[in-house]
Amino acid sequence: MRKIYILAVAALAVIGCSKQWNDLVHEEVVAEVTEFGIENQAKCTILKSQRKVAVVMPEGTDLAKLKIAEFKLTEGAVCDPALKIGDEINLSEPLTITLTTYDPYVWTLSAEVEKKPEPGPDPEPKTGPQLYNMSFDHWCKDGDVDFPYDADATEEEKAVWGSANSTTGKMGMPTVMAEKEFLAVSGEGKAALKLKTEGIDFIIKILAAGSIFNGYPGEINFSTFSADIFWGIPFTDRPKTLEGYACYQPKTIDFTKEPYQDLEGQTDKGHIFVLLTDWNEPFKVSPPASLVDFDNDPAIIGYGKVVFSEDDKEYKPFSLKIDYRSERTPKYVAIVAASSALGDYFTGAKGSVLYLDELSFTY
Repeated sequence: MRKIYILAVAALAVIGCSKQWNDLVHEEVVAEVTEFGIENQAKCTILKSQRKVAVVMPEGTDLAKLKIAEFKLTEGAVCDPALKIGDEINLSEPLTITLTTYDPYVWTLSAEVEKKPEPGPDPEPKTGPQLYNMSFDHWCKDGDVDFPYDADATEEEKAVWGSANSTTGKMGMPTVMAEKEFLAVSGEGKAALKLKTEGIDFIIKILAAGSIFNGYPGEINFSTFSADIFWGIPFTDRPKTLEGYACYQPKTIDFTKEPYQDLEGQTDKGHIFVLLTDWNEPFKVSPPASLVDFDNDPAIIGYGKVVFSEDDKEYKPFSLKIDYRSERTPKYVAIVAASSALGDYFTGAKGSVLYLDELSFTY
């Protein structure tokens, strides 16, 4: 009697972890998707508790034509409909599959296209340290020549912007002017900067581009009708961009010097660029013999440039991105603009004009 009791208990224990199948008792083996993937998918999630597979595809994917890249089931399980790696399936609607070991288990495969977040408002550019008179609203006169600072400006403020007028004005053809009528931003007391390329073609032929820069001019060399200039004023910040408004009105190049004689007859170009450096002192520029090596000067920390070539009737906003080459802290900044980009080589077009207004750094 005791032997019969023990056998009955053992039978109950087996039945407790088994299932009835075709009137036979068998151990339950749950059929599951263990691995699944679609070619080029963004994401795939297997939810075993819900018997679901959810795939996310990149934007623009045709959900009706998806190729299976991974597919594994519980060992011994059979899938209906039969699927394998490399098959093309349509998941534009959820697909129901049945996995069978001893018993059937219904799973759902679904896919959706990745949703990009709704674009929010553009963040406002951060402001930081600026230079005196970047708006070009402040001007005074010395005779008939304009200079970019107030009459009562401090010596430090007067030293921010140097101009070609220190040379060209003394030759009777100023190339840097205050513009009071044609403005990007109008209002009481507002002004803009006008750079104009001038040329002499009498006995000698010499070009003078309208130019402005952070720094100061040196002595005039009357043998070359040019002057040394010194680029750079103290500045230790790292702006991301130089923003502003520009209007360029070029003429046809009619003054050339080596090595740019082949540009004669082409349309002139203007430019503006920014240098952030750790020079030990302002850089002496003696056109065309001594110029900055923009590509290789190891003291250049950040540099950015915009070239103007279109003939504009109105101001257009520009954004000059400053690319940094080093994590070092700058010592000097030089913003340089010219109505003829090759003016340092005495090449350009008499009458080319570059207007600039409302410059500012963003951070």
